[in-house]
Amino acid sequence: MFLIGLSLLLIFAWEVWVGIDTRRAAQELQEKQVRMVEQAKHAQASLEKLVRGLDELSKTDDAAKRVITKFGIKVNNPSVPTAIPNP
Repeated sequence: MFLIGLSLLLIFAWEVWVGIDTRRAAQELQEKQVRMVEQAKHAQASLEKLVRGLDELSKTDDAAKRVITKFGIKVNNPSVPTAIPNP
């Protein structure tokens, strides 16, 4: 009877440890995801600024106009929000 009780206690302790470890790993993953989203927002803002500058330059510079045309770059008007599809 003692061995059965000890076995159940060990299994319970192992399950608690696995639960704690899983929660810790999930929290770390969430923190990494938040950092990655912030990095992506920063990269998007930087790229948008670069493309807007290139678009503005293309009005007076033929080389910039060729780049815009070659890659099919289109700049949206920032005052008009784009539709976000629902999941």
